Amino acid sequence: MSRPLRLAYLSLETPRPGQASQTHIDEIIASLRQSGWDVELFATSRGGASARTSFLHRLLDYGRVQLALARRLGAFDAVFVRSHVMALPLALWARRRGIPVVHEINGKPADIGVTYPALKPLAPLFAWLYRTQYRMAAHLIAVTEGLAQWARAFAGHGRVSVVSNGANTDLFTPGGPRADIAGRYVVFVGGLVAWHGVGTMLAALHEPAWPADVRLVIVGDGIERGRVEAAKADSRLLWLGRQPYEAVPALLRGALAALCVIEDQDGRSASGVAPLKLFEAMACGVPVIASELPFQAQIVRQAGAGLVVPPASPSAIAAAVRTLGEAPDEAAALGRNGADYVVREASWRQRGREIDRILASVAAGGSR
Repeated sequence: MSRPLRLAYLSLETPRPGQASQTHIDEIIASLRQSGWDVELFATSRGGASARTSFLHRLLDYGRVQLALARRLGAFDAVFVRSHVMALPLALWARRRGIPVVHEINGKPADIGVTYPALKPLAPLFAWLYRTQYRMAAHLIAVTEGLAQWARAFAGHGRVSVVSNGANTDLFTPGGPRADIAGRYVVFVGGLVAWHGVGTMLAALHEPAWPADVRLVIVGDGIERGRVEAAKADSRLLWLGRQPYEAVPALLRGALAALCVIEDQDGRSASGVAPLKLFEAMACGVPVIASELPFQAQIVRQAGAGLVVPPASPSAIAAAVRTLGEAPDEAAALGRNGADYVVREASWRQRGREIDRILASVAAGGSR
């Protein structure tokens, strides 16, 4: 009997409980193990947009993790990289050793400048670091079709596939306990970062159309937390901070709607977005209010799972909340549509099988 294929999973974005990055990593690893892979995670402990760590300490952490993997690289059949600007040293060493590397692409190089505006002058350097990695990759996996099209042009080859996000359909289900939050509420779950529309959803609370008896519940943390802290005096706002992954389904089930109001700051979302929060809310049978951006708007319309609003529009968000609040039967139907769609087309089991096929093909054709 042949041994299982061995995969090294490299994440230089530190996985943290309650953040989408950890959920994504954990679910992919679990699904690949179900497909027969022996997966080992190599991850940093100091990185991420919400980390309060000096740049020097982050660099040392990037080096430490890549060195640990480099020393054991020969034990693996392939390397799966959660795409990161600083992963070039490992990519170069793997190329020299003949170990195939697959990068998962969740955004463009310009995203760094959106998260850290002070780094925008370094954009050409970041683009070069990413392009160098992508050009020599065995395969690239993008989370949206628009991002895949960009990756083909950026990397200069066609070794690109689309595998989107998904939801854990054992945990995120319409049935189950609901959070003990009084009254009606709309929920946002995710990182408090610039492009998630944190300021816009806070402004929506003060729009005339926002129902007076509906609260805004925010679950998450990040560099935009100052905006939320400054608004906490409003009794209609409830900020729960970062919550355990297992607590999120109950928070979603009890909501009138879930917000996926991502914004296209500096063009970062023009290639489409596939937020984890979208699939998890849909899986719980909650109607979503999603911004008009490629892929996520298409999914919401295709599934009939919620309402689509213009990006960065507080008035449109408030109006959508009112519409759903005034039509509970229609809102419930939208929620059921979303849950059916995720079970049918967007579970992590399905995503894992798609990635398994790509990795198995890459490992079989590697130059080891």
